[in-house]
Amino acid sequence: MQAITSSAALAALLLAAAGCSGHALADEPGPAPLEGVRILLGNDDSVQAAEEDGADGLGLYAIRSELCAAGADVVVFAPWGQQSGKSGSVTTEGPLGLGAPPGIPDGYAGDCADAPSGGAVHGVCLADGPCGPDSPSATPVDAVSFALAHGLGAVAGWEGPPDLVVTGVNSGPNVAALVSASGTVGAASAAQAAGVPAVAFSASLGADMAVHPGTYAAAAEFGAGLIARMADDGLLSGAYMVNVNHPHAPGGEPAADVRWTEQGTASVLAVDYTEKDGAYRRAPRLCAPGDPACVPEAKENADAAAVLEEGAVSVGVLGSDRTFAPDEEEDEDDVEDLRELVESLDGDR
Repeated sequence: MQAITSSAALAALLLAAAGCSGHALADEPGPAPLEGVRILLGNDDSVQAAEEDGADGLGLYAIRSELCAAGADVVVFAPWGQQSGKSGSVTTEGPLGLGAPPGIPDGYAGDCADAPSGGAVHGVCLADGPCGPDSPSATPVDAVSFALAHGLGAVAGWEGPPDLVVTGVNSGPNVAALVSASGTVGAASAAQAAGVPAVAFSASLGADMAVHPGTYAAAAEFGAGLIARMADDGLLSGAYMVNVNHPHAPGGEPAADVRWTEQGTASVLAVDYTEKDGAYRRAPRLCAPGDPACVPEAKENADAAAVLEEGAVSVGVLGSDRTFAPDEEEDEDDVEDLRELVESLDGDR
């Protein structure tokens, strides 16, 4: 009941959230809105942020900047290298190493210098020692799990768990069927499964299939403002994780609308395969209506439609409990029939 009540309150909060922003809140008189809030920040794009298009972690530094500007104490534990699409993958053998990225992206270096932890950024790799240029990366879940179980205490000096885990801002949306493969959502789900409140942020693509820097900035500003309002209203809950997707905003402009959504059922991407010399090349493409390779949307309030078609910020709640909850009478009947079948098997043995 508490989870239902909390998520309903969060939905109501969105009615006033369209204009929320991190720096705008930080500029208001009085204490910083996230003063004293300790945030573990992760992602699945890496800590490097060295590529020209920013797809390898620029979004992480954008939201780190906004959270620190709002007064939060932010410590990063995130994959050393690109780990997009790793979902809930974990590494079961071998040691983990830590390393600081070669540099912080231009314009972000001093963002958290005044925070108690100094804005520490730890990349997590698979190495018997500090991370080096060629070290393989730990997964998003590896990084968050290590931080929660050991790193925040032994490395960052924190006592007890963080107040919140934030993942992102991801390079690309995590909606509908994409959610299942998302390392950004996977890392947030691992935190929520451990009882820690978690919010995952993702940024949508332009026509060139890339996230523009302005979209990272807009998503980060919205995200810090939303978190501040959630904290103020007592809505940082470990009962669920919050999944936020910001629409394409190349000029950094705020979205015109914020929508409370459900995870959609549709395919967002399809993959074409071509064979050459015994190897198969993959070519992802956006799904189009009627595409036989894509599953159509079955929900009216779907996240993908809100973000990709209507240009709204999509906010919804997800849980680590994957127990199926039927919402159609036919589905409920099928589940009941399956339950009866399973229970009948006990007498057949």
